[in-house]
Amino acid sequence: MNIRPSIARRRVRGMSLVEMIITVAVVGILGGITIGTFGNVVDRGKDNIAQNLVETLNHATREFSHANWDLRFNAIEASGGDEMLVLRSLQWRAPDGASDELIPKGPFMRPDWNPSTSDSTEDWRIQWTGSAWKLLKPETAGAGIKVIFDGSDLGTVYVFPDNFTPVGSR
Repeated sequence: MNIRPSIARRRVRGMSLVEMIITVAVVGILGGITIGTFGNVVDRGKDNIAQNLVETLNHATREFSHANWDLRFNAIEASGGDEMLVLRSLQWRAPDGASDELIPKGPFMRPDWNPSTSDSTEDWRIQWTGSAWKLLKPETAGAGIKVIFDGSDLGTVYVFPDNFTPVGSR
């Protein structure tokens, strides 16, 4: 019995140089399309997260206004200080009063959110307009609350000083 001829007949043919070049070219083209699309997905995801945060802040502002008073505070475009004052007002809980109170006392925004401010045109920022919040995307001038996408600005509950007065209080 001769085994050698049967091995020779089963030998698998490899790819030629032309087939290899075509395969690498196709994989390269598909990779280029995928990487370009992935970049757009990340930017759209960041835009959705930031827009959701703006909507959450505007909702908290409306709830605060219904329960207390209208939050009207002059916007200062060159500084993020006004944003922090309004945010802290939304995070503040009114002291307990009468036991039959019907209005919510707050906080209207989660108290463990401690964002920083930024005026860099490379950051996503949320700006106070005087009565509502708006999103500033990268390459747009202006100061505001910096949007952090990794959650590192969440954690420690903000402790209010005893003499804290919310913005626009009566």
